[in-house]
Parts: sequence; C-alpha cells; structure tokens
Amino acid sequence: MTAISPTDAFLDQLAGFCVEARTFDIDDHCRESARKIVLDTFGVVLGALEHRASRRARQFAGRFPVPGGARLWGTGERVNAEHAALLNGAPLRAYDFNDFYFGTKGGAHPSDIVTGVMAVAEAEGAGGLAVIRALCVGYELIVAMSDCLDPEREGWDYPCITSLGAVAAVADLLALDRAQLRHAFSIAVNAHYPSNEVESSEPDAHGELTMWKRFNGSDGVRQSVQACYLALCGVEGVVRPFEGRHGFFAKLGVTREEAGEASSRLARIRRFEGIGAGSFKRWPVGSRGQSAIQSALRARAALLEGGRTPDVIAHVKVHADPGVYEHLHAIRTDPFQPRTREAADHSLAYIVAAALTNGEIGPHSFEAPARDAPALRALLSGRVEILRAARPSPSNLLAEVILEDGDGRLYRGGSEPAPGTAGAAMPIGTLLQKFRENVGAQRSAGADTLAAAIMELDACRDVGALIDATMIR
Repeated sequence: MTAISPTDAFLDQLAGFCVEARTFDIDDHCRESARKIVLDTFGVVLGALEHRASRRARQFAGRFPVPGGARLWGTGERVNAEHAALLNGAPLRAYDFNDFYFGTKGGAHPSDIVTGVMAVAEAEGAGGLAVIRALCVGYELIVAMSDCLDPEREGWDYPCITSLGAVAAVADLLALDRAQLRHAFSIAVNAHYPSNEVESSEPDAHGELTMWKRFNGSDGVRQSVQACYLALCGVEGVVRPFEGRHGFFAKLGVTREEAGEASSRLARIRRFEGIGAGSFKRWPVGSRGQSAIQSALRARAALLEGGRTPDVIAHVKVHADPGVYEHLHAIRTDPFQPRTREAADHSLAYIVAAALTNGEIGPHSFEAPARDAPALRALLSGRVEILRAARPSPSNLLAEVILEDGDGRLYRGGSEPAPGTAGAAMPIGTLLQKFRENVGAQRSAGADTLAAAIMELDACRDVGALIDATMIR
C-alpha cells in the first residue's frame, strides 16, 4: 500500500516553472545581459584576489584538493564543485562590488549564483549557451521572489532567496526532472536559513564587518549545488519545505496574501526578463553610494573647469534620499572619522570627500593610507554637511553634492542615477572600463583576452576554456 503524503503546492509550482522555462527562448537580450553579468563578475573577483577573505578561501582550498575538479578563478586551485561555488564567492563579495537587485519586497545580489553555475558547468563540461540559459532561469526566480518576499522582516538575509535561484540554475545544467527538482529545492531550503546578523554593523576583532559577509552569499549557492547533486543521486528532501508548519513561509513570516502573490508571479512568467533586471555598481561601495560618487565627481569637474582646485572647497552639502541618509550616515558610528576600511566605505561623508579629494574611487580609496591623507581629513573636519531629503526619489538611491568655494561660488553635481543603478543602464563600454580597472593595467593583455572570450560566451563549447582565460598573470 502506497502512503499518501501531504502536498506543498508552492514546491510543485517551482519545479513546474523550472521545467517550463526550458522551452523559453534565449534571445539577444538574454545573451547580452548574461555576457555583461559574467564580465562584471569575473572582473570583480580578479580585482579582489588579495583581499583577506580571498586568501583564506585559497587556504581552505589547499586543504581539500580535487585533481580535475572545478577551479578557483585567477589562481587555479582545483576543488569539488560545491567548494568552488563557495570559495569564488569570497572575492566576488569582498568589496561589495557585484550586481544587485532591489525588489518590491526584498533585495539580493543575483550574480552570487555565477560561482555555482560556472563550477558545475566546468565540472560537467558544459558550454556557454548552457551557462546563459542557467543564469536566465536563476535570475528570473531571484527577481520574482525579491518582488514578493522580504527575508529581513523575520531576521533572515538575502541568500535564502538567491539559493532558490541557484537551485533553478544548477538544476537546469544537470537536467533534473520534475521529481528531482522538488527534492533539490526541498533540501536546499530546509538546510539554509542565513541569519541577518551578518548585517549587524557591529565590528569584529579587526574593526571590520564580519568576514563571513564575504562568504555568506556563496554559502547559499554551495548548499544549492550540493542539493542538486544529492537530488540527482536520489536523495529526497522534506515533504513540505515551503508550506509546512516550520517551513520557508513560516520562517520568513510570509502572509497568505504574499504567498499567493509569489505563486501568481511565477504563473505569469512566459519568457526570460529577470536576467536584465539587476543593476551594476560603477564604484566599490554599496548601491546607495553610487549616485553620491557620481555627483561628487561632477561637482569636482565643474570646480576644475572654473579654474579652481579642491583645496579651495569651503563647504560641501550632500542632499541624500532618506534611504541613503539612513544607511550611510544616520546609523553609522562617527561617519566623519572612520577608522576602518568598511567604516569608510559605509560612510556617505567619507565617500564624497574621497571622491572630491582624489577625483576617483577604487578599492584603494578606503585603505589606511588613503583614510589618513591630510587633505581628506581636513575636508572631513567640519566642512561636509549631510542633509536628509524631505521626500525620496522613486528609487530612494539618489544624492546631490553641492560645493561652495571661499568666494561663495556654488558647483553642483546634480542628482541622477549612476550608470547601472536606479533604472539607468550601464553601457558595455563603461562595464569594460570597470573590468579593466579591476584586473589592473599591468595585466591589460590578459584582461583583453578574457573580455573577448566572454563576449563570445554563447559560442563557447567548454566553459573550462573560459576559466583558463581567468588565469591572468
């Protein structure tokens, strides 16, 4: 006699969506968006290989070598696919420089899943077109769920959403059937509830935000890779991972209406659109600092065009959207005198002052020598004023920088979305410039070779050749 198990309608719908998505077209928009995502992801990783978290990731890799396994990008250590998904994520998140999506209810860094997709693609000998399709499926699910669910409400962090996208993407590469998809989602969901304590802003023993923040996103991807391989081998998950008494919806405090909204959203998807919905960061700070940097650089340019230099700046006003003001100023401890790297790149005052003083922002802008520069310290000592806008812009991400010189002349930087944010597209030329800056001028030849390979991603027959191109010396 066969037992009758309770059902989980949302689990069934997720599996059904993934199967149906295999019939969706991969159009030119999908291909271009995927190329941009891979270009940005590889560039960010290669630019952060010397970050402390990246070095610890390689140390871990050295303890678990796998001959013929998936590789760490840029350095080549071979490990199993799960570990590659986890460890390549440390440099990806090292400087908070990869893409993001702000949904109606929640937000995420969708490109976290690239580490898992590439690891499995390399392990399985998949080609570039399979990678593009997997990313399309994964992004579609992440964007849809970010519009419907809010993990932070009950103290959970965004990887519980991106892990769903990672399951969808990896399952597509492995061609899991409907039953295996159900078990893969069930295993991943039941095993991964990341606490939002990682965003507590409390400094660790080094005076930085926790190093685990660099691994947090890719740990969800690791869990998803593991879940898909387990399901492929016949391992079965819990019966009601979403709708059960202690399931995903209960953990996240999802109301019946919100669950219905998520279900309806999935049912309406008929083509890939989410792959192009994310935003890129031009500078290595959080999404809320991008517009402020652009405005500061434009105000500085206006000052220089007027025949003046930054040392004549008498006063700086920064008019910030409420979301920017709260996240990068109000909740920060001593934002005018940050003592650590992460205190600096989470301080609106510091970000603006650094852009005005140096005329650029890069990962080096927040290290100790830059933080202690006399001109920067002088500007932060009473000359920068942060003001909260009365009403937010539609994106709640904008800021305007206004400079005043000693003669009372004003220089305005405007209040506009930075490239890649708040609906403003990042042109491929700008993305390539960011990529080359990350890889470094001393490795420009290798950077051009890798960029050219990524631009031909859909024609790549074996992703292993693309990983080869990341080994830039």
